[in-house]
Amino acid sequence: MRWSKITDCGPVRLKNEDALCVCPELGLFAVADGMGGYKAGEIASRLALQTLENYCRQQQTGNSKPSALLREAVAAANQAVYREARQNPQRRGMGTTITACLLNGRELLVANVGDSRALLLRDGRLTKLTSDHSLVQELIDGGGITEADAFKHPRRNVLTRALGVAPLVETDVFDYQLIAGDRVLLCTDGLSAFVEEKRLEELMGWSDDPEATVKLLLDEAIRAGSNDNVTIICMVVD
Repeated sequence: MRWSKITDCGPVRLKNEDALCVCPELGLFAVADGMGGYKAGEIASRLALQTLENYCRQQQTGNSKPSALLREAVAAANQAVYREARQNPQRRGMGTTITACLLNGRELLVANVGDSRALLLRDGRLTKLTSDHSLVQELIDGGGITEADAFKHPRRNVLTRALGVAPLVETDVFDYQLIAGDRVLLCTDGLSAFVEEKRLEELMGWSDDPEATVKLLLDEAIRAGSNDNVTIICMVVD
């Protein structure tokens, strides 16, 4: 497995409220996109991923199945952000998305809350490994709008689920099997909300060098007019 990561404020924002976690020794890779008032989004995303990593480190030799471990780690991250928001009035209402991958041999477990995404390129075709928890995704699922419409929808940033806004959170956990040549992408919506999947598919297929890929994708997000922070992790299965 080879990997690379990048996070950037983007051309508009003055601060970066995204965060990422790369712990290859744990098989743990994650991105988060914070939201809230002054500095609160930045705190929420970083606290969530710090808690996620710490929980996985502490429990890695335990008896929990990897899927249960990942679900428990996300629940712990939710509790940490929720407590911090409750204890500090300036941070009330803060929250974050989270999309995390845990590798267990060739098994890939993916957990997500919010609209940060995990995607898989296999044999030149890109597929989503997660489903957004957002208003526009509900409209797409209900047939009200198309995927293309979502890029221009005025409420495309409205989430229906986020980490840290309630004491308990429903987490989607998916189980996949990887094969040689697979490329896995984790990203915040600073990329996915501005670059269509067909273009992501093309760019991810240009090189098997993950460092070159993350730079290509960041440049494309900025060229496409992204007004958000952009965070990307790319993994290549050898």
